[in-house]
Amino acid sequence: MVGTGERVGAGLSWRRRYGVLALAGLLPWAWFLVRDRLGVVTDVLAILLPVLAVLTFLVVGLFGRRRRPLVVFAVSTLLVGIVGTVVPWIPHGTGTVDATRAVRIAAANIGAGELDGADNLLALKADVLVVSEIGEPLTTRLSESYPVRVSDWNGPAIGIFSRWPLTVLERPGPDLPGFMLRVEAPSGEFDLIAAHVPRPWWTSGGATFDSRSDSGAGYQTTVAGHHRLIEQIAARAERATRPVVVAGDLNTTDRGRDYRVLDNHLTDAMLDTWGRPSQIGRWSALLVRIDHIFTTWCSDDAGRYKVPASDHQGVITTVGPCG
Repeated sequence: MVGTGERVGAGLSWRRRYGVLALAGLLPWAWFLVRDRLGVVTDVLAILLPVLAVLTFLVVGLFGRRRRPLVVFAVSTLLVGIVGTVVPWIPHGTGTVDATRAVRIAAANIGAGELDGADNLLALKADVLVVSEIGEPLTTRLSESYPVRVSDWNGPAIGIFSRWPLTVLERPGPDLPGFMLRVEAPSGEFDLIAAHVPRPWWTSGGATFDSRSDSGAGYQTTVAGHHRLIEQIAARAERATRPVVVAGDLNTTDRGRDYRVLDNHLTDAMLDTWGRPSQIGRWSALLVRIDHIFTTWCSDDAGRYKVPASDHQGVITTVGPCG
């Protein structure tokens, strides 16, 4: 016969084992509770999330598969990586634009092949075009088709091309890696924040915006510095007295804290349809969507387009007052 003490001991052992398994399965999901609370640490983890999730799963599969809690933890971590990466891509409906007051706006990081992408950009027939990593040759070429332009070939290296008059409200500076402009569209004025935010990195080589390319080691700021710049952009959008559009290479992953800072004040105009990574090339494994268009208006017909010789895809959408 099995004594009472032995049965109680077996019951406690069973509960302990399943309690450990439950804890191992639930622990990775704490990510969604702490991701906006630990500052720089979770900012970095957000960028690396899909890679860390896959690596955890593979390492446990190779070395820890005989330990059930580790296996549960690894599978749960992989699921968190999938959910955390894909959920920000789900379309959420951004309203229907009044067709009589629509503005077609596009943004692209042109990368190394500056003039190679000119035809692609012109073929978009956008009303307003925001181009990052631009120089004088492409500025001259696009100016032949756009009567109004504002550009800075140094610093954030950004150009804005418009079919309508632009008024410069603010030029690039320590708190704004781009321009704030008033666009005098036929359907009504709106404020455009066209930005090329330095990539978040462990050093601040680009904190003073002294490099034209973020594909190298120059145009970058610390993770904390990047967060400060995004907060400054969000603050400008909140203070604006007219409808606002924020467009450009923001170097901000949509699963990170900085994205949610913008999303708290604005609508992600690209989520009229499914999102997907805009960063390609050597950083494609990170599955980051870092090129954005946000607005206080509605949006329609969002899409992406190829930019030759660039490690980014361009983004384009129609924004305007809701129909």
